[in-house]
Amino acid sequence: MLVIINFFIELALLRRAPQELPASPVLFSVVLVVGLGAGLLLALTAEAGLGSALLQSLLDLTLMLGALWVALSLLERRARFLQSATALIGVDTLITLLALLPVGLAQPVNAESGLLALAGMLFLLLVVWSILAAGHILRHTFELPLPQGVAIAVGFDLLSFVIVSGLIDGAG
Repeated sequence: MLVIINFFIELALLRRAPQELPASPVLFSVVLVVGLGAGLLLALTAEAGLGSALLQSLLDLTLMLGALWVALSLLERRARFLQSATALIGVDTLITLLALLPVGLAQPVNAESGLLALAGMLFLLLVVWSILAAGHILRHTFELPLPQGVAIAVGFDLLSFVIVSGLIDGAG
């Protein structure tokens, strides 16, 4: 298990490529469950209700996997789905778990202590890192230059934010 965690750390640091992961449905399933749990934990730490947190986590994962599947299908590269999806979810999970610190620091009780500014900076750095790591994975998945992979990651994150926010607000 440590080998897999280390792989995701190296992948997030742009030292490894998604195609180096085994195309394993079992690994994908484990990473998916852990990713869902991490997303749920982050949303709950940000004081979202349980239903809203679960809905947000499920929507985020569904949108990411659906967009990846459609893009790979259109380019006739579906064979890359398992490794790319596992890589994207694994790196996202790693960064989501790291985001627990700034989100925890950003609680209202810390508003006057200056921790709020630190939390905001840490969270911004994690968002930038997440986009760069996703761009790195997309670069390898679609054989693109890194800037194009990053641009796709930014576009997807913005689109996902709008869709998830709209659906969560509409449901609440």
